[in-house]
Amino acid sequence: MHPEVEKLIDHSFEYAQELLVDTKEFYPFGAFIDTIGNVHPLEFEFDAKNMPKVGAVLESLSKYCETEMSENKMKGYALTFESIIKLDENSKEKTCITLKIKHSEENDIPDFYQAFEINEAGEVDFEPVFGVKK
Repeated sequence: MHPEVEKLIDHSFEYAQELLVDTKEFYPFGAFIDTIGNVHPLEFEFDAKNMPKVGAVLESLSKYCETEMSENKMKGYALTFESIIKLDENSKEKTCITLKIKHSEENDIPDFYQAFEINEAGEVDFEPVFGVKK
């Protein structure tokens, strides 16, 4: 895997985990790799009184990143959001941190997931990260 993709994964999971531990929630966010290989956070600014829907935030972040990549202003990006997955019909649904990544030098990057649960004590329990090919 390209080292810049690994940087996006590390940054995104670390930030999402920090938000969950501190606030027990997080809103979708992004991160991008600039033209010299540095990771930068990318968040959607919004008015707390007029919160946009998650889908609108992800669409706006994606559109911005795609435009920046097409103009060679960034090399890649990751979108991070919460999702619910069910691995098979006999398992229960799990809430996950989800990463969708795009990079100019690597194709077929899996989507990455990390299931988590907030226990009765209010602590966040994280499961191992896993990837799923698209």
